[in-house]
Amino acid sequence: MTRTNSLKRPATWLLWALPLLFPLALPGLGALFSLGVVVLALIFHKDARRATLRWWGDNPAGAIALGVGAGVLIHFSFSVLVEPLIQTLLGQEIDLSNFDAVKGNLANFLILLAVGILFGGVAEELIFRGFVVGWGTKLFGGGAIPLVIVSAAVFGFAHLYQGPSGMLTTGLIGILFGTLYLVSGRRLVPCMLAHATLDILGITELYVGHPFLPPLFGT
Repeated sequence: MTRTNSLKRPATWLLWALPLLFPLALPGLGALFSLGVVVLALIFHKDARRATLRWWGDNPAGAIALGVGAGVLIHFSFSVLVEPLIQTLLGQEIDLSNFDAVKGNLANFLILLAVGILFGGVAEELIFRGFVVGWGTKLFGGGAIPLVIVSAAVFGFAHLYQGPSGMLTTGLIGILFGTLYLVSGRRLVPCMLAHATLDILGITELYVGHPFLPPLFGT
């Protein structure tokens, strides 16, 4: 029994770590493999499922308001202040050239909007907050802050295609999502709604071709 447990524990740790490793090996596409691992883990591992799949809490209306409000606040604070500051400090703009085809194209806009809501809002929060932070704290014990930082760092690196400014910006947003996850009692819905709201606003700006509010400085 002791030997079985000694072998089972490292295997469980590896199962937890795999969703973090794929985005490091394959920025962008790696998160798809991470999602596959998480789904399988949630199906077959009861402890992972219990720790990860915590949704609303006792106040669904409050969770919705918190999530949407946080998404709006994060979007405009980053669009107006944080992103221009990062781009100025690093001397590089966020590379959004992969999304050039969205501008003025309704079909591409709707496709990217669906991807942003379902994969960004739902899947990425399930992976990086619910699974990595939620199950991770149950698995390893101790505080959640280190796991919030680790998950945010990998979350940022997964956006390597956006260049250094994009990675740093996304990493900081990941820390805010992780903080929201903790503040909301480690519930997924506020984070998912915040992420989805952020993506809806950002993708809509790509479609119309300009930000809703001008940056405080820079171009």
